[in-house]
Amino acid sequence: MVTYIGAVELVFRALADPSRRTLLDRLFERDGQTLSELCEHAGMTRFGVMKHLRVLEAASLVATRKVGRAKFHYLNPVPIRLLHDRWITKYAARWAGALGDLKRHLEEGTMSTTERAAAPTLRHIQQIHIRTTPERLWQAITSAGDTRDYFYGTLVESSWQPGQPLTYRYPDGKLAAEGTVIESDPPRKLVHTFSAVWDDAVAGDKPHRVTWTIEPMGAVCRLTVEHHGFERDTATLRSVQGGLGVILDGLKTLLETGQPLMSAH
Repeated sequence: MVTYIGAVELVFRALADPSRRTLLDRLFERDGQTLSELCEHAGMTRFGVMKHLRVLEAASLVATRKVGRAKFHYLNPVPIRLLHDRWITKYAARWAGALGDLKRHLEEGTMSTTERAAAPTLRHIQQIHIRTTPERLWQAITSAGDTRDYFYGTLVESSWQPGQPLTYRYPDGKLAAEGTVIESDPPRKLVHTFSAVWDDAVAGDKPHRVTWTIEPMGAVCRLTVEHHGFERDTATLRSVQGGLGVILDGLKTLLETGQPLMSAH
């Protein structure tokens, strides 16, 4: 069983190699690439790329999804987010985040329209390992008493039966997001549509799908969350890319310590 300290070591070792960092940069620029796509301009053999990808997968920095015979690779930033939370206090995070936003704003201002159009991804996947049972994890995903402590303060509500609606509301009753349950297989898999309405920027975006997959692995569960079905780069997609890691980080903290993560609100 990989301990927390062991997991941290895996992340640091994976990030120590410049070739592996380059592969992560490639996935950051365009998520969901096949092995052949990652081999292009990699400056190493196909075997070398495969070897580095195995290390990144072992450290949970890369998540994969098979579609037919093709295997797609996705950047999973959750382990890096956990390192961030370990050493950056909630007070310093505001300054670090503001400076990071400024850097991205200045650098993106130099990108051409073509470069910006090529950057977005139409699918976003993240994984996290949580020391809990599948039943407790399912409860945390589907219970308003839990979502308020990690899902940006919202209360989820649904019968969780296929074809039935679901909503995420703030404590004052204001709607944050809504959708329809497509598949419900507790405590293993949940699929639903998701339409964000928390602000004007996302309100006009079309609904997409969210798939939650729970895999028991001894004393821990691996949770994979996949947002897919985006027709193009949207405000909702950009919000998911920036906020899903915070949600999963808060979920892990809640289930492993019993306390909400303040930065998740």
